[in-house]
Amino acid sequence: MTKIKNHIKEHDQKLVKIVKDFSMLGTLSWQKSIMKNFLNDANKGKLKLPKVEYENKDYTSKIQEIENYLIALGEDEHPAINFLRDTANSYKDGYRIINGAGTQDVTEFSKKLYGSPKDIVDGYKWSSLKMAHKFLKIIDEYKYTIKEEARIYTASEFRVKLKKIINESIDPILDPVDVKIDSKISAKAASTSEGIKVRIGARFSKNDLHQLFHHEVMIHALTRINGKKQPVLSILEFSSPRTTATQEGLATFAEYINMSMELTRLKRIVLRIVAIDMAENGADFIEIFKFFCTHGQTHEESYFSAMRIFRGGFAEGGIVFYKDVVYLKGLIEINSFLKTAVHKGIIHDISLLFCGKLTTNDVLIFKSILEEGLISEPAYMPEWAKDASILASHLAINDLTGKFSD
Repeated sequence: MTKIKNHIKEHDQKLVKIVKDFSMLGTLSWQKSIMKNFLNDANKGKLKLPKVEYENKDYTSKIQEIENYLIALGEDEHPAINFLRDTANSYKDGYRIINGAGTQDVTEFSKKLYGSPKDIVDGYKWSSLKMAHKFLKIIDEYKYTIKEEARIYTASEFRVKLKKIINESIDPILDPVDVKIDSKISAKAASTSEGIKVRIGARFSKNDLHQLFHHEVMIHALTRINGKKQPVLSILEFSSPRTTATQEGLATFAEYINMSMELTRLKRIVLRIVAIDMAENGADFIEIFKFFCTHGQTHEESYFSAMRIFRGGFAEGGIVFYKDVVYLKGLIEINSFLKTAVHKGIIHDISLLFCGKLTTNDVLIFKSILEEGLISEPAYMPEWAKDASILASHLAINDLTGKFSD
């Protein structure tokens, strides 16, 4: 057994060494000056297509390293080796995306990793796009309940508030989660290997505080910490591209079950899917920007929403970044995974989901290697996932996805 563990750990460490500095979104996102110039014009009633340039860094050596790593794995079919193989392949596609910034490689490989709005969601008869349109109709039925919550916190004030509630849930001494103000991220807040980053200049509401805590901290940061504590598969600390749908779906579900997902937030998620479909069909940046504006987003929000879809491409269109497909698809798939675990009485599957950065399919693999000591139980779990009876009651009453399987 020790020989197997050492063998797998050796391959794990080799992969970590190759990919630990992997950064896709930071590489593909547009410079802040582009936003400033575009919004200055937009606020004057003038819309001009932004001019975008990329540094064209060469990642071919990284791609080759991963290919060599895959050759070294050989044909070993041990479940843990299969996991490492799948993970390495997804990183290879991720490096192909950032290596191909400004080319159709962004479209090809992001679509391969994240899927298209037109793809059928696993276990259902509907595509993400059809689900998005259905959700928009449902949301419209509740439109009179939608209200804009006051954004009362500056980024600095928000940082202090968020840090306080983090320290109440995650040990600040053993597993500190830092919160920093950042000028480069496009989202209002994001979880990274360094902790939580909050965008400078952004303003936040009370609900933003709870939503970001449950999404960024109690899923993204929590699974990173749990992954870091793994005795053998330390790659579980890192967000490989193949885990994006599960991670974002889990984080979105956490918002929902903790009553911190407003209808405006749900609408924003589903609008992105419709917008990606528009981009697939040739829409340019200004068309997508106007689309978000007509659905109630501010100029700044509409800029960020549109930019997310054109990351790695140009404002003229023709190149699509598909990541935002995964939020709704992941939410639906996580809901199905949790229902199956509860229905079949395999509650332990839920805890395995928090061992690190993994997919729902990986849970089956991890069940088989748990006894080998190749993974450990999660050190932290969110409160909502600990009590199966309460979770089951919630799933039974709020079976939203049942409508999509009729």
